Formats: sequence, C-alpha cells, structure tokens
Amino acid sequence: MTRFGSGALGRLRAAMAASVAGALLLAGCSGAESGGGDPQSGGTLRVGMSSEVTTLDPAKGSANAMALTGYAIYDTLMKVEEFGDEPTPNIAESMEANEDFTTWTMKLPSGLKFSDDTPFDAAAVKFNIDRHIAPDAASTAAALLSSVESVEAPDATTVVFTMKQPDASLPYAFSYDGSGTAGYIASPTALQEYGDDYTDHASGVGPYMLESWGPGKDTVLVRNPNYWGEEEPYLDRVQIRLIEDEQQRFQALQAGDIDYAPTINPTIMLQAQNDASLNFVQGVGKDQDAVAFNLTKPPFDDIRVRRAVSMALDRDEIVALTKEGLADPAVSLFPESYPFHNDHEVPGYDLEQAKSLVAEYEADTGNKVSFTYMCRPTVNTTDVIERQLAKAGMDVKVDVQETTTAVSNFIAGKYDAACWAMAGFLAPDQLPYRFFHSSGDLNSMGFDNAEFDALVDEARGTDDQEKRKQLWSDADGILTEELPWAWTTGMPAGFVYSERVHSVDLEEPGRLRYSVPTINNVWLAD
Repeated sequence: MTRFGSGALGRLRAAMAASVAGALLLAGCSGAESGGGDPQSGGTLRVGMSSEVTTLDPAKGSANAMALTGYAIYDTLMKVEEFGDEPTPNIAESMEANEDFTTWTMKLPSGLKFSDDTPFDAAAVKFNIDRHIAPDAASTAAALLSSVESVEAPDATTVVFTMKQPDASLPYAFSYDGSGTAGYIASPTALQEYGDDYTDHASGVGPYMLESWGPGKDTVLVRNPNYWGEEEPYLDRVQIRLIEDEQQRFQALQAGDIDYAPTINPTIMLQAQNDASLNFVQGVGKDQDAVAFNLTKPPFDDIRVRRAVSMALDRDEIVALTKEGLADPAVSLFPESYPFHNDHEVPGYDLEQAKSLVAEYEADTGNKVSFTYMCRPTVNTTDVIERQLAKAGMDVKVDVQETTTAVSNFIAGKYDAACWAMAGFLAPDQLPYRFFHSSGDLNSMGFDNAEFDALVDEARGTDDQEKRKQLWSDADGILTEELPWAWTTGMPAGFVYSERVHSVDLEEPGRLRYSVPTINNVWLAD
C-alpha cells in the first residue's frame, strides 16, 4: 500500500513551500497590533461576505458560495494545512492506495455522530460520495471524483474507492480548498428526510451547527458541543452577513458593525494597511483573473475573435490602473510561483493585430464583433477591459450582475464572455480539471479538446512529479493556443479584521491560500 504523503508526490510540498517563501515575507499583519495570548472561548464573530448561502447540500449549488459555512458545519475528511503541504488525515484516520492507484482505502474513527445524532460511519461516507458520482449528478464535486468507479463500505470504519483509471491525486479531492465539496459529509438521515428542504436542517460533524439562514438574511452558526476535534470551537456564535459592495464592507469594519471580512480590492487593502484600528493580512493564494469565452456561439466560436481579445488586453495597464502594485499580469494557467509553471503564454498585447483579426472576422462572416461581457461588482477591472476591447473595434456591452446571479449564469453557460477567476488551487487536478476537462462541472465554456483531456487524465494517474509537470505543461500549451480563457492579471486575496479577532490562519499566512476566510479556529479577545 502507498500511504498518501510519501514518494514522489511528497516532493511537491518542498517545491511549493519554497515557491511561496518570498510571499510570506510580504504577507504579514499590518495595521493594528495583532496581539496574541492564549485562545479564549465565547463571543459572537460577525463576518461580512460578498455572496450568500443558497444551499448547504454538498451535492448541489456553488462550492464557493457555501465554502465558509460548509467548512464550519462539515469539516473535511482530509486536510491541507498550508500552501504546498500534502493532504493528511482530518476526520479520516488514514487514506492509502495500492501500488498503481486503482484502489484507495480510507479508515474512519468509530463512535462519531452527526449533529442530528446519526452515526458518522463508512455507510454515511458512501451515501454522500454515491450522490456525487451518480450519472445524473449535478454536483460541484462530480469532476473531482470522475475517476471513481464505485465506493464500498465493507465495515463501519472502512471505505474502499475503486477507480476507473489510476488517480494518485484523489486525497486532494477530500481536502478543503474552497472549490469542491467532496470532503463535506452530510447526515444521510437529514438528506433523505428533508430533501429539497435539507439546508434548513443541515447536519455535519464540524465545529459549528446551523441555527438559521435564509435569502436576504444573516446566516447564524452556533458551537457544536460534541465536536470531535481535540480542541473544541472557541466561539459561541458566528453571524455571517451579506455585504456585497467591497467599500461598504470595509466601512462596516471601520464602524465596528462586523469583525472580519475578505477583500480582493487592492485599494481597500491599502486603506486597511493604513488604518490603525484594523488588522490586515494578505494570503499566499495565487488567484488569477481572466475573460472566459462561451465557445458554443458567435463570436467566440471563432478562434480569431478569442485571439483578438487576448491581443487587445494591455495587461500592464490593467495592473497599473487597478492593482496598486499588489499583482502581476497573468499569461497562463500557472503563476510563476507554482512548481508547474512553464513557458506557455496566451497571445500578448498587440493592438494592431487585434484590429486586423476583428476586421478579418467581420469581412468573412458579415457580422460585427459584438457581445455582452458579464461581470460582478467586486471586480474592479471591468471598465479598463471594456475600453481596451473597444479600441480594437469590438462592440462590448458590460452587464454587471449581483455575485450569486453571475455565478448561476456562468455555471449555466448563460453569457457571451465573462470575467472569471481561477482561485489558487492545491493541485491542478482540482479547479483546472473542473474548468477545462470536457467532463468538468465548471466547463460552461463548451471547451472540448480530446488531447487536453488525455494529458490531464494521464497526469492524475501518476505520482511522478516531473511527469505530472510535463503533462500539465503540454495541457497548458493547448489552453494558451485554443484560448477558452484569456488570462488578464493576478488577483490578491486579503483579509481585514478587528483587534479582537485572532486565528492561527491569520498569524500564518501560508494557511491563507484561498479568498474565502475560515472561521474554524477563530477566537475573540476580551
């Protein structure tokens, strides 16, 4: 048996840890003195977020929208402590593969119960995973688990995964990265009893339990008195408030109306750094913004128009005008700090060539390059990108939609072009696979490339790090040629919080690899 964390994949930790060492030097706390001392129990944490929960069913809805709340209610089977670490057991006690990664065996603790008193056992894990891999499933974890043929529970503490093809990266799917829900295990009793009304009765084994939620209302969590972890949760309650506008969220922090909030707005990050009443920390996650194209209809079913967009984007200007020196241009799937980084790049800025491609397309088809560009109010690059594309002769109508609506429309493919982001990922077998593999649940672009699929499927099946890197490099070359996305810039992720808020995550920025905050180990000082 191969225990995950050994062998060639084990070298990934060292490579990725080294790649973020410089970032950690820049990501420390600023603003108010962060203090320290021993953790204290009690109190209510008030968090401001840009989108609200629409469901807490792990097999439905947006993983991003339920990330903060889902992680608090369910915890995860496996975990990755810091950027660059390998998955290690969390709720699970172990996860081991056979020699060719065609079978994985997970061992679970005994005696654990969901908050509704249902036993947490192998049958419960099987029930949840079967929902994700069912042929008609619309789960956000379906692509992450697409290599799984079947799941068996031979006894109460053993889960056996039989694979369709070798998959050396499977434990990553059960770890928290904010983009997938395979590691969230919900009470089978509650799922079957309440059906579509499950969210009102969500039940997991995480440090917090759901007290109340609803459209337009705060989501309220309370401490789980029977949490299985060595340290019980510190907070009595967590109140999660929808404040979509970044500036309003920051003002709520300044006024003391909330305690903790994420931000992707560089201007607010600078304001927070200079506010003596608040603390700020920048995470090490390497999110990247892009323009995503709907390849199933004109004009983006034509590669010339996709290339024209990429060539019309002056990424240096976008960074200079919108990123406050906190990000770099993005040119491929892997930022420079990633060990999978390669030399492939999307077509760079060339305004005259962009104009020529637009003119050629219009002459050949008799149609104007006219489209709607869907975006969200939290993204501050929209106006600059619209202006740059117009200079190349494109007719662009900007449609700024509320975040929850934009996410729903993106997943449904209801757009011409969309501003979208690739969140920092633990391994390319996760988010990139979901966005660009033809079977990916997030592949709403209609990108279907058999060579790309074969490369990334092969990469899943090996723990030879150099081979994985080469396979993903070749796959990235296809992305930069076929352009389902045109990369624009990096997107810094920051976290602003009051002097009362403390957490090991905030004190060790290497743990902040995603733009959604975690609350599982937060405590409040008097």
